[in-house]
Amino acid sequence: MKPQELLSTFRATLGSRLLEGRIVERRVGTVTPSVVSDIWLVVTREALHDAVAHLCARYTPHLSVISGDDLDETVAFNYHFTTGWGERFGEATCTIRTIVPKSDLRLPTITDLVPGAQTSEREKREFYGVEIEGIPDARNLFLPQGSTIHPWRKDLEAETATLVKRMVRWEARDE
Repeated sequence: MKPQELLSTFRATLGSRLLEGRIVERRVGTVTPSVVSDIWLVVTREALHDAVAHLCARYTPHLSVISGDDLDETVAFNYHFTTGWGERFGEATCTIRTIVPKSDLRLPTITDLVPGAQTSEREKREFYGVEIEGIPDARNLFLPQGSTIHPWRKDLEAETATLVKRMVRWEARDE
């Protein structure tokens, strides 16, 4: 499916819950260059699960990772997928982004659709303090059990700084 067609199906399915949709094309390769499409969607928190369900129902996506961006009063969560793998020049990335206020930091799990999302969801729960509603296993993966710090939150840097230490020797020269 062409990127524009994929974007059109999201517009039809999500309606006003799709806040933004765009396609960015980039050239890759030097010997035989080709164009790769990146599809960027911004959805409401309430539409996140439906957007991922739509992608899964139609395109057999692969979840690469869930990333986050602390934007002061909000946190943006980016669900990075690839679609069309195995098709010659058919692969495209599809990022589904939702922005959540820190005053109501919660998201629905997508593990019922993409079981492998659990690791990324647990990581975001630990490092940003987001509540993942319906996650099958909410134990910490990276921080000690019972830890109350969220190291990737800019507004919590003062309380986190004394508890998080740099562990890589070469980073000492950056201080």
